[in-house]
Formats: sequence, structure tokens, C-alpha cells
Amino acid sequence: MKKFYNTLPEEQETIINIDYGTKEVNCYTSRKTQITKLTKKLGEPTQIYHIDKKISGASWTIPFSDKKSANIIFSKSIIIGQL
Repeated sequence: MKKFYNTLPEEQETIINIDYGTKEVNCYTSRKTQITKLTKKLGEPTQIYHIDKKISGASWTIPFSDKKSANIIFSKSIIIGQL
């Protein structure tokens, strides 16, 4: 398993952006558990962000035509997570 940056809980976020112009859903998260879940369900992220050679966040870009993957992003466990 790759090393993750130790982000404070109050600084962790998950952002879902719907881009109607390019017809894509962009999902960014800095939560380790969400990165792990999304990687298992969607595959490798489109982009991985690093701090001090450790993973600090990841993002996925999903086209509207991939409805199965879009539904995964909009699931309650991804949006809210488990605290």
C-alpha cells in the first residue's frame, strides 16, 4: 500500500463537480478511506496529488456516458462517508 499524508480530519474533504460543458463528473477527495474505496470501485484515479512524496488526495473524471461509475460517485457512502 502506498503511503498517505496524515491530513487532519477537519481538513479532509470530498468535492463532486458536475461539468455540463464537457459532460463529465469530477470527484476529488483527500480522505484516505474514500481514496481506497474509489480506487477499488473505479480503478486508478485520473490524478494523484502528493505532499512530501505521500498521497494527499486523488481525483477521478467520469464521463456522463459511464452511468455505473457516476452512480458510484453519487452513492451515500462516498458523499457522506462513514465517520
